[in-house]
Amino acid sequence: MKKICIVYGNCQITPIREYLMSSSSFNSIYTMIEVPPVHLCNRETGLEKQYMDNLSKCDLFIYQPVGETFSYYLSTNYILSKLPDSCICISFPISYFTGYHPQDVRGKIIPYADKNIIKLLNEGKSKDEIISILSDDNFYSFQQVKTNLDETLQELKRRDVILDITLDDFIAKNYRKINLFYTVNHPSYYITRYLAMKILNKLGLPEQEISHITLHDLYFIGFMQPIYPSVIKHLNLSFVKPEDKYFNLGHVPMIFSEYIGRYVDIHIDNGEL
Repeated sequence: MKKICIVYGNCQITPIREYLMSSSSFNSIYTMIEVPPVHLCNRETGLEKQYMDNLSKCDLFIYQPVGETFSYYLSTNYILSKLPDSCICISFPISYFTGYHPQDVRGKIIPYADKNIIKLLNEGKSKDEIISILSDDNFYSFQQVKTNLDETLQELKRRDVILDITLDDFIAKNYRKINLFYTVNHPSYYITRYLAMKILNKLGLPEQEISHITLHDLYFIGFMQPIYPSVIKHLNLSFVKPEDKYFNLGHVPMIFSEYIGRYVDIHIDNGEL
């Protein structure tokens, strides 16, 4: 009889599960039991009974840390206490990186609002003026871009200290040459595949079984925050140029200036000022 595996965390667990299940070695040992991402669960009552029952029989629990401030009954401290003593537990990070997107701010309505668009609209700038200002490859200075990068890498390292699988070194080595994040908290397949490979390695299973598999067309790519020309320039990013139709808004590829124009409209239409 196969052992039971549960992957627990936010929306990033879906591609992680897919990658693990694409490994024949993993599948020969484990049956994957799907549990909803925590943001789709009831914060007051926690996991439904059927999922709690599966926890009590779990052999391998792979999880992102979930704090008690989010929900006591969904926190990993609580969930871990419900697992059998024999259960193998492997922790991996919540993937988060602001290096590409210093403009990101939590909006009142728009999840990935642009603080510069908001500021310029409040100053009475027109759409064309905003596009021109933000398209300047010196809008952000080198020091501003570097400070933002350093802060997010330091935060990654701080978070990774307590985890079994880490990301900070991988991101630091690769952020210039490959696009690692579509938004500040939606990683590309390079990240999710890397994490799944490290999990397989931790289990003593061959990680190369999934090294060639890409799932980038399936998850997160429909909405990509734009990377400012000044960020592209100062980070010396090799995978994108402002004139590329690279940034997706509702699955529609756009160049940077087109995206900003449309995003100005979205901010205005939603009252995000």
